[in-house]
Amino acid sequence: MKLSRKELIVRLKSLPRCRNCMDRRIVGARQRIDNLEARAKAEPVSSDDELKAQMAQFLCVLSSGLIEEAVRSILSGFATARSRPQVAAYVTTHLAEFQNPRFEKIMSLLSSFDPEWRRHFEGSGSTEVKDAIDSIVINRHQIAHGRPVGISIVTFSNYYRHIRAFLDDLDSLVT
Repeated sequence: MKLSRKELIVRLKSLPRCRNCMDRRIVGARQRIDNLEARAKAEPVSSDDELKAQMAQFLCVLSSGLIEEAVRSILSGFATARSRPQVAAYVTTHLAEFQNPRFEKIMSLLSSFDPEWRRHFEGSGSTEVKDAIDSIVINRHQIAHGRPVGISIVTFSNYYRHIRAFLDDLDSLVT
């Protein structure tokens, strides 16, 4: 999808120019996931195994989207805050194509901005983060294609804890 210059300017003006580059949409998505996760653990849902499994799958899909959108938002915010408008427009346009946020794909994207960013994550206990991100994305693909998955609320919560920490760390590192 090619954007006109006017559309790019409007899009760029809507991006954050603050120390914390996660925009309101990302914060809202995180709050939604947090709320649904809490509801999935609460009564009467916690006593209905089928409902818990369905909620875990839904949370998986939402979390995969959160990773994708948050990485885009943080990196677009970085480009907007530190680059000329033309460069920021280029970065934002190319980030719009970023999908299926497997860990290695995120690391490759980060190293294209700054190789130190990749080294930071690869050196900071990234095995658990990598497993969490990759598991959420793989489960999301299985769910989207109607294949059975065995993710539970407990497993999801563990993955999501690592994903939240990763996104917070990314936001702090980049901004």
